[in-house]
Amino acid sequence: MAFARSLRNVLDRRMRTMLVLAVSFLLLGLGTFWPRALANSPGLENLPGPFVTSGGVMNGSVVVASSVGHGPVGGAHTMDVMGAIIVASKLGMKTSSGMLEPTMDDYISTYDFGTARITLKDTTTNWIVVGGPGVNQVSWYYNNLRNGTGGRVLPAYFDKASDGTDLIRVASTGHTYHVEHDAQGRITTDYGLILVFQDGGRSVMLLAGLGGSGTWASCDVISTYESWSLHGCVAVVRYRDSNGDGLLDELSIVEQVQGGFSLSYTTPVGLAIFSAELVPRLKSFGKKILRQRMLSRVCLLLFLALVSQVSFTAFSADLSYNTYTFKDFSHPFVNSGGLMNSSVVVASSVGHGPVGGAHTMDVMGAIVLASGLGMDAVGGSLSSTLDDYISVYDSSSAQVSFLSLTSNLLVVGGPGVNQVSWYYNNLRNGTGGRVLPAYFDKASDGTDLIRVASTGHTYHVEHDAQGRITTDYGLIDLFYDANEGVWVLIAAGLGGSGTFAALRLIGNHKNWSLFGQAAVVKYADTNGDGYLDAVSVVESVGVGQSIDVYSDSDCRNSMGSIDWGMLSPGEAKNVTVYVRNEGEASTVLSLSTYNWTPAEASSSMTIVSDYTGLPLLPGQVLPLIVTLTVNQNTSQITDFSVTIDINSS
Repeated sequence: MAFARSLRNVLDRRMRTMLVLAVSFLLLGLGTFWPRALANSPGLENLPGPFVTSGGVMNGSVVVASSVGHGPVGGAHTMDVMGAIIVASKLGMKTSSGMLEPTMDDYISTYDFGTARITLKDTTTNWIVVGGPGVNQVSWYYNNLRNGTGGRVLPAYFDKASDGTDLIRVASTGHTYHVEHDAQGRITTDYGLILVFQDGGRSVMLLAGLGGSGTWASCDVISTYESWSLHGCVAVVRYRDSNGDGLLDELSIVEQVQGGFSLSYTTPVGLAIFSAELVPRLKSFGKKILRQRMLSRVCLLLFLALVSQVSFTAFSADLSYNTYTFKDFSHPFVNSGGLMNSSVVVASSVGHGPVGGAHTMDVMGAIVLASGLGMDAVGGSLSSTLDDYISVYDSSSAQVSFLSLTSNLLVVGGPGVNQVSWYYNNLRNGTGGRVLPAYFDKASDGTDLIRVASTGHTYHVEHDAQGRITTDYGLIDLFYDANEGVWVLIAAGLGGSGTFAALRLIGNHKNWSLFGQAAVVKYADTNGDGYLDAVSVVESVGVGQSIDVYSDSDCRNSMGSIDWGMLSPGEAKNVTVYVRNEGEASTVLSLSTYNWTPAEASSSMTIVSDYTGLPLLPGQVLPLIVTLTVNQNTSQITDFSVTIDINSS
């Protein structure tokens, strides 16, 4: 009897176990992914939301593909980042705060070769994923999600035809799109896919193409989304050669899928690796060049109302319109009318001319730069191009020359990968010296370094005892190319992380106190964990004879006014200001007062400083105490004004 009960208990447990396993497999089969069409899921008609909040805050990250084969995918071409740049500039224009951060696909996801599955490390950030499932691991993950019957989850996806041809398939209509060629084998049509959906708590937008030009086309549509009647969760973009000249030049939307789309997670099913080819396209635009000022004198306009016992000062400047410096940034790349006025020059991933191929990390930081420029602009468009689209290298003469340039240039990547950087880095003056105030050079042992011409200081990559990089350096140079009639900004590093740091700094220029026309950026590992984590400016190169006055020692806030508080006859008040030498040589300051109104105020009050006459070195910040004293017998003056002139000589 007891044995029978025990046997029944064992059988019951086995049956329960089998039942649980059966239900589990059923749920796994039927519920691997449960796609839902939801009214509140993000749709293309909601752009720039949800990647920019209703309050104007940037709310997402751009996921670009690594240039090195990784996980189930191959390496990406930097052309994919070109598209991300123009998307970032557009979203920046719709943003009042925040920054569109870039990241690599293999930074935020991992691939298990044993199970052929990808795990996403981040489950909350909104993502704009650029590049198809042949190069972007995150795109591969989403593209290969399956439901319980083995069908694709996404409403449109990349697939293979029976003959192995890559194609885009729209699930609801069964329509397919593939790259088309002419009789000469030239591509006449490429297709891109724009897909937006909700993945748990985050929104995802996928921008990808059958070829590199298809990816760029998808990005271009999003960068001009107000010009298109976008709606729903899917748009298929056609990019074709309309005149048979071998260049793709016409964009159109050939299909859209209505409604929002949302999915819920469990486990993705892996598929074969999708392949994508890369197709170049030339695009650059231009605007006129303006000039800006350099300050060699600062005037403090001082007003005192003795009746109310309150005084204040305002600063103006002696204007000399001869050049732009980083104090004027983002001018001239955003013009005085607030229109974007430049083209980002990205280094090609394929070795060309005198340089090697670039990694996407070399140009990833341009997304931050583009986002920042967009925030400074009210309109216009930021174009992007590859370095070998706008320049050619003659191997016999070892010279680089330009095709017609019609816009200011933001050149991304150093002279080892970017042909345009190589050209400017090697420009020489009449005596054979370098033209740039700071440039990339070689040490006697062949080590790459950054050299500042005026000081002779050099900077090179530093390593710890384990061979890990502890410090990388980046360089930003700003100058006017009189031969081409354009302003040029070069942002580059000794390594890819140095380039990223330089671009991140200039993209967030409002949070830094930049000046001059060159700056060396340090990117260091501060805690020894093997990761670079701290950005700083270690040297700036000023221009001409220039000073400015600030209210803080970090020179973040230019001095606009002084509140002297209450002043009565017989009283004196000290105010500390900070004078920075932003010129290229040491300078001596002088302080004078003039334009007293009424004239008799000059004999009733005195203004002096504690300046000792010592030269102010380039880049040096001097705290200067300015003292206003009102004579004891002052009684007839109720208000007055005076100009305090701080000169640099």
